[in-house]
Amino acid sequence: MSDWVLLLRAVNLGPRNKVAMADLRAILTDLGHGDVRTVLNSGNATFTGRKRSAKVLATEVEKALHRELDLDVRACVRSADQIAAAVDGVPGDLTGYLAVTVLFDKPTPAALKEVLERDWSPEVVRGNDQVLYLSFSPGGVHSSKLQNATLEKLLGVSCTARTPATLRKLIT
Repeated sequence: MSDWVLLLRAVNLGPRNKVAMADLRAILTDLGHGDVRTVLNSGNATFTGRKRSAKVLATEVEKALHRELDLDVRACVRSADQIAAAVDGVPGDLTGYLAVTVLFDKPTPAALKEVLERDWSPEVVRGNDQVLYLSFSPGGVHSSKLQNATLEKLLGVSCTARTPATLRKLIT
């Protein structure tokens, strides 16, 4: 058995893509996973399951959400160890409001280089082909140029962001 973390992209943010956490727990349980737990109301869950590909698990969740709730949302599954490494990897010199952006797939090296080398001032972006660390200006995420949609367009892959504190809750 393996410990997994599920991160849903763009749920429960306004009137669209509503997912009750009870429904999410039921879907994961119906897919055969154990020890299902949700954290907060934004599409975060942990579960245990047979050791399989994270990509296969994410696809199963996406299909079940569509079938059961008529939702077309993206799902990202990572091992608990991968999420722990992402949290442990937050650069110590980043300040302000921090977000850990988990990439659903690996971007091309050229796309990643463009994002990492661009001047995002006053925001800062660091990371690798699996996770980006974002430090937002005092204006916060809502006034930032570093929106998920912008990063997804530049990288060519889906992503979803969480605070380090939220990710810690998922692995403890």
